[in-house]
Amino acid sequence: MPANLTPQYLEAEAKFKQAKSVPEKIKALEVMMAVIPKHKGTERLRGQLKSRMAKLKEELQRRPALGKTEFLYNVKREGAGQVVLLGLPNVGKSSLLSQITHAHSEVGDYPFTTQRPIPGMMEFENIGIQLVDTPPLQLDHVEPGFPNLVRNADALVLILDLTEDPVFQTEIFLEELKQMKVNPVGRGPIPSEEEGWVALRTLFLGNKYDVKGAMEGYRTLGLKYKEIFPILPISARGGMNLDEVKKEIYHLLDIIRVYTKAPGGDPDLKEPVILKKGSNLEAVALSIHKDFAAKLKYARIWGSGKYGGQMVRRDHRVDEGDVIELHL
Repeated sequence: MPANLTPQYLEAEAKFKQAKSVPEKIKALEVMMAVIPKHKGTERLRGQLKSRMAKLKEELQRRPALGKTEFLYNVKREGAGQVVLLGLPNVGKSSLLSQITHAHSEVGDYPFTTQRPIPGMMEFENIGIQLVDTPPLQLDHVEPGFPNLVRNADALVLILDLTEDPVFQTEIFLEELKQMKVNPVGRGPIPSEEEGWVALRTLFLGNKYDVKGAMEGYRTLGLKYKEIFPILPISARGGMNLDEVKKEIYHLLDIIRVYTKAPGGDPDLKEPVILKKGSNLEAVALSIHKDFAAKLKYARIWGSGKYGGQMVRRDHRVDEGDVIELHL
């Protein structure tokens, strides 16, 4: 007997495969178990899901308690995405965090000012994106927990001092990420990775652009890397290009915002539904509640439809700014 797996099950299964941590896998697996059709054709698969869930929970219980240093790097995710700021000593990470979030990260004209990860919420239009300032990268020492923070992020921002050989700084950065089994991806699609590796969207910010000699540093950096990574010149202290930084970070996350409305009502433009690019209407319903996805009959859409209020089915791909009226 065929399993006849539903689109919402397949969506949850995709999230399970993309999960980077045991808690994320457990959460996705719970959804899979909740929405899988209950009939004879899925008996074996349901058994496999229960067995997998038991093994994951056992693995979670077996894990030793985090050491003090590792605990410091266990930053709770908030907002529409978690973006980690990286760089060598005294490149301006803390200045940037202080400028574009409400967080206070100690700023000083000396290296190693930041001693622990410091999260802050960056407001971009009607959503918040979490930025995490980190201690400077060191060639001879990586704190326990640092690689996990980087690997579990949704995207990375490398901050470079344009007055201090930014190409050399980039080479150090790429080597350190290689040791963490992280593949930074700039332009183009995210590649499939070998087991144990993760690929993360990465933005280069060339800081101190307002300082003498920085233009030459920016030119040499662009000659080598502009075809591979997006590069934006900024001045964290001077406030140069900070609005562009916010836009670029939003684009790094590969997400879209859509809005819902009740039949006959107005859309709620203050509380968007956040989805990965390429998501369909069913994913919108599932993000609200799994019952919505199960009961969804059709929707009317304003934005990506051929005309305003077009009736669309659950497999319709949604785009940035779409307004959706769900009918159950």
